[in-house]
Amino acid sequence: MRLVFDHLALVVADLEAGAEWARERLGVDLTVGGAHPKMGTHNRLTRTGPDNFLEIIAIDPEQAAPGRVRWYRMDDPAVHEMTKTVPRPLSWIVATDDLDAVLGAARDLGLDLGRPVQVSRGDLAWRIAVRDDGDLPEGGTLPVFIQWPEGPHPAMRMPELGLGISRILLRHPDPAWLDRTLSQLGVRHMVEIESGPAGIAAEISRENASPVLVR
Repeated sequence: MRLVFDHLALVVADLEAGAEWARERLGVDLTVGGAHPKMGTHNRLTRTGPDNFLEIIAIDPEQAAPGRVRWYRMDDPAVHEMTKTVPRPLSWIVATDDLDAVLGAARDLGLDLGRPVQVSRGDLAWRIAVRDDGDLPEGGTLPVFIQWPEGPHPAMRMPELGLGISRILLRHPDPAWLDRTLSQLGVRHMVEIESGPAGIAAEISRENASPVLVR
């Protein structure tokens, strides 16, 4: 089964505010992205490698509310409040070539990582695991799993702006449990773990500039 780090999702209350943050904090102009009709959200994107990328995502005020909860806890008032001014890393996403098998293995471990949902952006469609309640298990420290269609990775269609994701740091009140669980899921090597309230931090590298830590 193929498992590879895919992308980091930074949630923000307003997408234009997120794009301005990227200009000021990361030194890049994120212009590529689109809308997700299934979820009522829209995003801006940049490639961070041949098969991974950085995403800034927000609720799209021009779309009608979807007939379900949105992904990444975006309907939670607490999330809206914490992302009012700057984007926050709320989820890390891992690509697989067998989403059903991954979610079945997670259920065998007693984990509810969601069920496959078909979503789209423009002419691109894919499957991603979303919980029915929209929650992120263990405060987002457990990954979201995604399965892209066969062919070149979508990152290859995104602009190269000189950014990379050099570290993903997960905080958890029981780091030993998280270490063991991520090992059982086959993704432990992708992240660093420390003790603390559940959450995510990430180091974004930049060409000819110091890296930026987002949390």
